Amino acid sequence: MTARLTALLCVVTALVGACTSDGTIIGAARAVDTTVAESPSASSIAPTSSTSTSTSSTTSTRPPAVTAGLAVVPPGGAPVYEEDRDEPAFTIHEGILLGFDDRVGGFLEVVATCNQTLWVRAREVEVIPKARGAGPTGQADLARATIVIDPGHGDRDWGGVGPTGLAEKEVNLDVADRVRALLRSSHDVDWATGMISPGVAVPAAAAVWLTRSPEGPNNGDYELGLAYRSHIANSAGADVFVSIHVNTVPTADPIQPGSEVFYATSVPGSDRLASLIHEELIRGFQVFSVDWKGGLILGARARVDPGTDTDYYGILRRANMPAVIVEGAYISEPEEEALMRTAEFREAYAAAVYRGIVRFLTTPESGEKINDPEVFTSDAGTPNTSACGVPRQP
Repeated sequence: MTARLTALLCVVTALVGACTSDGTIIGAARAVDTTVAESPSASSIAPTSSTSTSTSSTTSTRPPAVTAGLAVVPPGGAPVYEEDRDEPAFTIHEGILLGFDDRVGGFLEVVATCNQTLWVRAREVEVIPKARGAGPTGQADLARATIVIDPGHGDRDWGGVGPTGLAEKEVNLDVADRVRALLRSSHDVDWATGMISPGVAVPAAAAVWLTRSPEGPNNGDYELGLAYRSHIANSAGADVFVSIHVNTVPTADPIQPGSEVFYATSVPGSDRLASLIHEELIRGFQVFSVDWKGGLILGARARVDPGTDTDYYGILRRANMPAVIVEGAYISEPEEEALMRTAEFREAYAAAVYRGIVRFLTTPESGEKINDPEVFTSDAGTPNTSACGVPRQP
């Protein structure tokens, strides 16, 4: 690499990294994705991990092409291609997140929102390399952590609907967005009371992604397949994957909030994550005076398919990292639906998830109750994506 090019890369990374006297770039948060087949000037922001490029006075090197990670569709959309990669099939909507774990030349093989395999050119999207991890859970560095939050349902997949018409998909998106906001900033946390305030004791996470976000089409109200959701978390190299929901059809009258958190049986640590989030939900919701509804089983739970003895929920079965589904409260119940319309409840829900994630990553603590997996013979319902449409740029 020439001295001039080394100096240029040092300037590019000056805000987030530094250069040694021999030109080595350290602590950089931007990765240059270059290939012979594509424009060598294409660059991509990589908030999830640091990259290091070494130079030598006798050799010339290029950063390796990114082969796994996330592709963010930029303003104006991006052309997507079928398998032949000849002519664009259509232009996918700006703001959509695409996971990829393979590339051919300058093309990235992505999973689109309705679970289809498509291709995009690396130079036409913002490429985020797969994160390298924040360290072992229980003693991880939150400032290096990558976290994926999944707002359940979307578009024609409403999820549950309350007695006065409040749709679960709306609640899920708002709560997930609040979790993202908390994780993106540093805070002080009073762990005795759960109070979160501005401060520096708990750092911001390195990267926080929503599987569908308000920056996407229709202000975030679009449909996603289950495989797509998990693929985003896997491709991001997430340390934690949390899917946000609210529940319907309670079966009991508990003396506490009827929150449920289901964990992935296939990934160690998922049960501990579920128990901590459940504990924080119960604490956070106690301030509301509501005749709570819920189920017979309290604490962290898991459901397995009787035929395969694997996770019943596909989104958990496909995850490669600690993963949970959170069911905050019961939208089918009039009092709880009314509560869900308030900013106070949504913020309390988000704060509980935030505290649970922080405790999981940075301490060895567990919640009070972790239940053994249950054989689940009922049908919790699986969305049919046969009529799902990938959002297109107008």
